[in-house]
Amino acid sequence: MKPLFKITCSIILAIIMTAFYPLQSIGAEDMTDSRAKDYAAIQTLIVKYAHVYDFRDVEGYVSVFADDAVFSFTGATLNGRKEIREFITRVANSPQPALKSYHSISNTLIEFDSDTQARHRSYWQIVTGPSGGPFNVTNMGYYDDVIVKKNGQWLIQTRNIPN
Repeated sequence: MKPLFKITCSIILAIIMTAFYPLQSIGAEDMTDSRAKDYAAIQTLIVKYAHVYDFRDVEGYVSVFADDAVFSFTGATLNGRKEIREFITRVANSPQPALKSYHSISNTLIEFDSDTQARHRSYWQIVTGPSGGPFNVTNMGYYDDVIVKKNGQWLIQTRNIPN
């Protein structure tokens, strides 16, 4: 009985160790304090994009993009903050429907190319409905971005929303 007990305990210990310690062989990058801060800053940038769009905050929206950003979606391409500002101003000034819309962002993937550039991809949905619901998913897709760090701030350099 003792050998079986030792084998069982060894197997249980191996399972526990595997569950609590990340596998280094899968290519995961070591997370330094600096990299963790950059990762969190990029996540915050992506969330800010959704909030400022949903609240029609023109200057907040423009602020998430680099000065020379390129933003492509549904056959349109916006070049630089000036064109991005014109686009979001039209959105903000359009008549507000009785329905409210909210961006929902999930499955965020951030991969660093260097200390000042990262690639980002997230799925997004737009949920729309009257205050208090019911709500419906009215649009969905994914963001395919290049994010850059300029003057200590992470910004969207290119955003492509494929059709």
